[in-house]
Amino acid sequence: MGSSSLDDTDFRILNLLVANGRASFASLGEEVGLSPHGAADRVRRLERAGVITGYAATVALESVGRALDAMIDVRLASTTSSDRFEEFCATLPAVQEVAFVTGRFDFYVRVACQNADDLDATVRAIRREGGAAQTETRIVLRATQHDHELDA
Repeated sequence: MGSSSLDDTDFRILNLLVANGRASFASLGEEVGLSPHGAADRVRRLERAGVITGYAATVALESVGRALDAMIDVRLASTTSSDRFEEFCATLPAVQEVAFVTGRFDFYVRVACQNADDLDATVRAIRREGGAAQTETRIVLRATQHDHELDA
């Protein structure tokens, strides 16, 4: 299902779910002019088509002891495969996101660490065991999230 097969109601439902993934079918239907059953049918169709890939809770990482947010750019050694690196990152508790990217580096790794020592250990592990040839780490001082509406 491509964006060309989504109608305005689908996009309105998607935007509502991005804002509140726990919205009931009744409230979704009310917002878009459908019955609760009609809204449920639309959501299920979007899920089956792979447009909606899941639902998640947003956790305040500082409340669970991971207040140090950092971004690590990684260039792999020539002997390290990208698959091996991604698999390795999945074993590190601090890793929140791994993206294969273009540019000077091969990967962008977002981590949420307990403190500077935890960040240091994570970077060292990426270098020693993950197969990184070079890393560059930036600590996040402040972050904002912008949930822009999806357009038809």
